[in-house]
Amino acid sequence: MADPNKPSTSTKADEAPLFPPAKPGKRVDYGTNDTLELLERIPSQVVDLKLDDVLTAVKEVDNLCDFPRCKTKTSLMGQDCQHCKKRFCFKHGLPEVHGCGEEIKRDERKKFLHPKPLKTVRQEEDVKNAKKRLDAKLKDMQLGRTQKATGGGSKKKGK
Repeated sequence: MADPNKPSTSTKADEAPLFPPAKPGKRVDYGTNDTLELLERIPSQVVDLKLDDVLTAVKEVDNLCDFPRCKTKTSLMGQDCQHCKKRFCFKHGLPEVHGCGEEIKRDERKKFLHPKPLKTVRQEEDVKNAKKRLDAKLKDMQLGRTQKATGGGSKKKGK
């Protein structure tokens, strides 16, 4: 049996900091700007024990530019890349700067050399508009059903 007065080894591990402490006047260095990379480094048992620390780290890393070694905050002002789906500061927001330039160049060249026929574009727009009208009509019908269900019981009698 374990002695209740003696501290267990798991509590020592629980008290150890998950990330190295920050220097005075500086932010904590998590070693990466990528949230998934940060979470891969942390064992799942530690995540369960120190969930608050992990969530704080993820929130802070998510507010930073995703360009390697850039620590600029993007919580208020930033750009989302349409190709890699990452968030960058204005300095690294251009695709050519952060590494998506070749992909975009390839996509734009493909669009220019092989454009969609005008008839196809019109058909796609018509389908999109039809879906919008259908969704609006279904929403109106759903509203009508919920109003009938809540207001049922007062029926008018004809003379």
